[in-house]
Amino acid sequence: MTPSKKSSPFDPMARVQEAREEAALAMRQVAGNTSACTMGREGRSFPAYKYYEGKAAALGALARRLKTAPDEERGAVVHALIEEWRQEAAARASHSKDWQAYTAGGLDAAIVAEEWIG
Repeated sequence: MTPSKKSSPFDPMARVQEAREEAALAMRQVAGNTSACTMGREGRSFPAYKYYEGKAAALGALARRLKTAPDEERGAVVHALIEEWRQEAAARASHSKDWQAYTAGGLDAAIVAEEWIG
């Protein structure tokens, strides 16, 4: 899913928030009537859900960091987030498909956000 065109290209916080909302919507769509708690208790693997959960997590972290970052440091903030998710993806490469999907979603979201923020 790609962010909608509702926000101005000059408003990175709005773009991040829209993308986070879209990731949350995708999580609800792929889960259907099943809650994440139920999936976890039952030990079910659900990589599609975890991918969007990772996206939402990365975008949430980015939004929190951007709130306190001066405009001239926004690029460095998103670059640092990308590096964190790259390291996490490498660390989780031999873990379950759910972990791999989660870190792939987070990394993908951070990389796309870099295009908006610079």
